[in-house]
Amino acid sequence: MIFIFLLCLAIKFIIDYKLFSSKLDKKFFGYNFLQIIGGTILLIIFLKLPNRIPLSNLDSFFVFLSYFVLTLLIYNFKSIVKFKNKNYANKFILVVMISLVISGIFELTICNFKFFKSLNYKPLIYTKNDLRKVEDKNYYEINNINTLIKNIYIDVITPNNYYLNIMATDEGNAFYYSLPTREISNNIETSKYINLNLNGKSQKIALNFYDKDVNIKQVILNQKVPLFFNSGRYLLVCLILITIFLFKSNSIFFKRKLLDLSYPKHLVVLLVMFQVFSFTIMLNRGISTYYDTNNDYYNQLTESIKNKKVTIEDKQHTEEILNKISNPYDSNLRSKEFDKTDKMFLWDAAFYKGHYYVYFGIVPVILFYLPFNLIFGVQLSTIYLIYFCTIITAFLITLLLYQIVKHKYKKCSVGIFILLDLLLVYCTGLEYLVKIPEIYSVPIVCGLMFTFLGLNLYLSSLHSRKLVKTKMTLGSLSLALVAGCRPQLLLGSLLIIPILISFYHKNKKAVAKKDYWKYVLAIIIPYIIVALLLMYYNYIRFKSPFDFGANYNLTTNDMTKRGFKFGRIPLGLFVSLFNPLPFKNVFPFIAESTLVTNYMGITIYEPVYGGLLTTTLIYLIVLFLPKFKKIINSKLIYNTCLLLLAIGLGILIVDIQLAGILARYLSDFSWTFGFITAFILLAIENKDFKYKNYFYKIVTILIFGALIYQFFYYFCSSYNFVKNGAYSVWLYFYYLIQFWL
Repeated sequence: MIFIFLLCLAIKFIIDYKLFSSKLDKKFFGYNFLQIIGGTILLIIFLKLPNRIPLSNLDSFFVFLSYFVLTLLIYNFKSIVKFKNKNYANKFILVVMISLVISGIFELTICNFKFFKSLNYKPLIYTKNDLRKVEDKNYYEINNINTLIKNIYIDVITPNNYYLNIMATDEGNAFYYSLPTREISNNIETSKYINLNLNGKSQKIALNFYDKDVNIKQVILNQKVPLFFNSGRYLLVCLILITIFLFKSNSIFFKRKLLDLSYPKHLVVLLVMFQVFSFTIMLNRGISTYYDTNNDYYNQLTESIKNKKVTIEDKQHTEEILNKISNPYDSNLRSKEFDKTDKMFLWDAAFYKGHYYVYFGIVPVILFYLPFNLIFGVQLSTIYLIYFCTIITAFLITLLLYQIVKHKYKKCSVGIFILLDLLLVYCTGLEYLVKIPEIYSVPIVCGLMFTFLGLNLYLSSLHSRKLVKTKMTLGSLSLALVAGCRPQLLLGSLLIIPILISFYHKNKKAVAKKDYWKYVLAIIIPYIIVALLLMYYNYIRFKSPFDFGANYNLTTNDMTKRGFKFGRIPLGLFVSLFNPLPFKNVFPFIAESTLVTNYMGITIYEPVYGGLLTTTLIYLIVLFLPKFKKIINSKLIYNTCLLLLAIGLGILIVDIQLAGILARYLSDFSWTFGFITAFILLAIENKDFKYKNYFYKIVTILIFGALIYQFFYYFCSSYNFVKNGAYSVWLYFYYLIQFWL
């Protein structure tokens, strides 16, 4: 810690000389003397009271840095005005310094109110021998307390993580009443201190541990709470303050045009680096402990293809049982038969004429699973494939947005470009796919990746002089491969129509009419080749070139009889788009939406957390698209927006009819709403009008509001994938956000 103290002092001296050009006079030496004395006192306190002020090396670094920066700003107060007015870089540096100080003060005061509140507490210590275990009810009891219990400290040796339910009596309750259950981890010291708000003195208290094998070391009532410093929360608050400065309406971010930057592509690279960093953190590696690897159908299909087969085999040979069932797709009838055995059929596999098949698209197997297996001799991890594809998709979205801005919206500011990129990358479902990286996410993320790759290639060919037909061919190939991943996403291929119209208008004089057949062939041949291969694959499995096998899925309902029901559409549209967002008062503050419907039929539904338009309010602008026709001021772009809307709704309706209402299906179509919103906002910014500052404020608030929702939504899922798969991460943020617990 002494080294950290000296390091922060050295940083302070560098700031003094480099930024404020301090002179070596009496005032300077006096200020430094007092500053070092104050810092030394802090150092002694931290070293002498490690139990009352527990600090890690990182924590102490931020505390000392905040202290030195605070005193530095006070000493240089008169010079700050001149310093910040020199240039924007100086102003930004000053904002960072002030943010460090405010974050430090917030962390040491507001977030540590329990420390100050408990300064005069008189602890009552109980060892394990002092606790009476009530065997029939499985809880530990402390009797004859006769005092006001203000807090309780739980020190448990094992297990490392556990649930605790506290029951207490007080002056208003002679019998036990139960308090809310608390989740506690030995790795998070703050979780062991629990504030209580009882009604007067208590005679007894009971501790109900959900784990029967708990090993208690001690329990302390009215324990003095140490002063904790959470570096993660400190940096988060600091980042929020800096972000507020960077995206205020009169910020240079909104004054500087993207294409006026010396190297605008450098900004794209920075955004991609941020995406890689953020998705690396969000990747739920722990899902492997929750996910049943026996149902990793992509790797099973890979092994089958190596053996020149398209079927997959069940080691328990349940095909024989399914063959004896009159309708194996009837879930109740199927369950009744399998309840008589100790076997389980392959859930969510396609079963057709005595054989199991994988109904998911085969393209991920051909392009990723099979080559990886042949080269390295091991199975490809689905988790890391989704991680890779998510990052590539995020990069392609950023690149596509950059190409649109570069060629159509020269007045786009740096701020709007960053905001739109954050919106398109983090509010279109990629976050959901990377937090629940299971096989169901593979076809979606691969379909999105090939869609954006194809659109990028086509848009690039629009403004190229070389390799135009090559780019179109590769673009068509990429878009055609979508059919072998997620067939409904093939509707995205319609977006090449406005690109080709633009290409025609731009090159109608340069390209001879007799040469257009070459471009036509470049476009359609990849589609034909991929279509023929997929039709052959479908035929050898299901005796029909157009049957992908989803109807033979062994799931919760008989998909072969599902059919098209118009009554599903209004319900699906409402839940997917307009379902209200329910809140709760505990982390992550977002609750599941409960489905209430009068639809008299089978509804396939998994809990969702609000509709697309209620959780991302800025997408509501899409509903008023006709009002922006004049502002868009381009018939081609306006029609492209209409086409995007039609594609999005078309994909949504297909999902509703074929499968149902599921949270991950938002990833299929939400990107179309995102790009419509981007076109409208870019068109508005491209106009000169009086109240542009208000426009920037509204857009910033709405987009960051959507990003905040996505942050908390990451911790939500109907099966608690994040909590079950990465419990330590979940619990860390649980207490980081709820510092008042």
